[in-house]
Amino acid sequence: MAQFPVTQQQWQEVMGSNPSYFRNAGPKAPIEQVSWKDVQAFLAKVNTIQARWTVRLPTEAEWEYAARAGSTGETYGPLDDIAWYGENGSHTTHPVGQKLPNAFGLYDMLGNVWQWCQDWFGPYSSESAIDPQGPPAGELRITRGGCFYCDAIHERAARRNRDLEEHSSQSIGFRIVAVPRKATTSPR
Repeated sequence: MAQFPVTQQQWQEVMGSNPSYFRNAGPKAPIEQVSWKDVQAFLAKVNTIQARWTVRLPTEAEWEYAARAGSTGETYGPLDDIAWYGENGSHTTHPVGQKLPNAFGLYDMLGNVWQWCQDWFGPYSSESAIDPQGPPAGELRITRGGCFYCDAIHERAARRNRDLEEHSSQSIGFRIVAVPRKATTSPR
């Protein structure tokens, strides 16, 4: 799981543009104003540029596990110390990494921007599961984490939100998961 949400600078380097509404927040602010489908194009391009990793969005379960970082509380610390949200966000995004990280060393898991997940939105299964996956199809994709203008009630690890794949907003960004690519050997 990436230490930070993808920044405007990273998006610009890969895609050659910056669709963010809050460009004045600077190149280290999270990219926003990107739809789930835009993010898929970014991921595909990154995966063609480099060969060491396969990058993707986290599943909802991976995102929550990473956000909680072993904790069981609603947040991984006092909200003012860990997140940009309605009380301290000044109605804008902020450069990533300015608040305290969680126990896994991940910054901005709560606040700043909602984060797209790979999964379709649906009810949780009542069955016990290890690394649960979302439904196989749906109409809405999951976003997690709250944002710079949200009330404190939305800034918690268990809070689920959802949006259309085509929807972009000044409050939605993303972070990536990188999985090592398997080495391929050529036949002799």
